Amino acid sequence: MYLISETAKLVGVESHVLRYWEEELKLPIRRNELGHRYYTREDVEQFREIKKLKQQGLQLKAIRTVLTDSTLQVMVPIREHIQPVRSTQAGLNERDDRQLQDKSARLQLLLHNLVAQAVRENNQDLTREIKETIMKEMDYQFRIQEEENEKRDRQRTEREEEHYKKLDELIKQYSGRGLTGKERRERKRQAVKERKAQKSEEKRKKHSLF
Repeated sequence: MYLISETAKLVGVESHVLRYWEEELKLPIRRNELGHRYYTREDVEQFREIKKLKQQGLQLKAIRTVLTDSTLQVMVPIREHIQPVRSTQAGLNERDDRQLQDKSARLQLLLHNLVAQAVRENNQDLTREIKETIMKEMDYQFRIQEEENEKRDRQRTEREEEHYKKLDELIKQYSGRGLTGKERRERKRQAVKERKAQKSEEKRKKHSLF
């Protein structure tokens, strides 16, 4: 039997964190004759598992669903599939991050429903299917994100081309005065050459990202 300070040290968190988890996860609170919280070895292991799930990206609301369905132990072998999503999110801008957070929440809901079903049926085959489903969903979300990134790249390129077109027209308007036909053609060829070189450099940078 452990007091809350001892349990917190074993789990590696502060005492107030355990109290917060108990409140949010609706965990039963046991007290001794003096009214102090006390915990068993099983409680310590449960808190450790909750901490691991938190570190893997699950929210307390999602963890509470897992605990309610008695599926905490089933989450252990499949939680590593959530980590790549968090790593990918770190490199995106704020808007894309919010989008992936929403997608991650839907993925977590799917995961919890499938895990609950697997536990109820005590079906190992279904547990393996859960892993495959998660990977397929993650692949789909990544492809969607990649398509969105490509769309933004195309739109940016179109805006840049329009900008350079207007700039070129402006240059022609002011610098073309007093030039011979041959000089105008030479300047036009030079401008086209510069635009092509810039586009080639943009494509090279884009491919280097992958």
